[in-house]
Amino acid sequence: MNFFEVNARQDFAGYCSPEVAEGADKRNWKLLDLFKPKHRSEPLNGGLAALIDSRVVGPNRDQEILLEEYLGEPPRKPGKRGDLHRSANGLFVRPAALTLFESASRGRLVISPTTIIGREDEDFKQIWVLNFVDCLDVAKTVASPTGGFYKGKIGVIKRPVFDENRWDGSDLFVVPEDPSFCLFCSENFVQQWKAAKLKGAMFARFLMDPDSIIC
Repeated sequence: MNFFEVNARQDFAGYCSPEVAEGADKRNWKLLDLFKPKHRSEPLNGGLAALIDSRVVGPNRDQEILLEEYLGEPPRKPGKRGDLHRSANGLFVRPAALTLFESASRGRLVISPTTIIGREDEDFKQIWVLNFVDCLDVAKTVASPTGGFYKGKIGVIKRPVFDENRWDGSDLFVVPEDPSFCLFCSENFVQQWKAAKLKGAMFARFLMDPDSIIC
């Protein structure tokens, strides 16, 4: 069985909170005034916070209420638009992708609405997959040293190895040792993504995989 890390395609649009983009691009100040005071990324609060697993650490708990495309400095051309996008700390999906994520993670996820500037007519949700499966073979996995910030966690996973005897059959899951909150999937998930003709995902067996599957 092959497993893959799920990520957003690099040639598709990447997003950030407007205050981050302001540092490189001042054009949206007037537009931002329309959204204040709720345009900033915020820590999870209220009922939503209670649903987030404590193993989701650091900035991965931030709720991204409003996003815009990050174009860099000097600005590059806008990226392609798809069903899956990401910011530095979050993943965002359109309805068709959300349906697949819900099924593959066995319904163990939390969602929160997000507005993307320039795509206000599209329905986007920020997602947190909470389907933790303790199947990473830490001894065989290649990872960078832990930064020591999160007790019991490992560093960046460069080449994961999974113990199939501990895998519960989930098609989309996260592992408890990973503070980066990477998403992993089965071959079945990749095939379902392709069959649904969804766009914006990259599936890699390991970091810098030259044979990554691009959809």
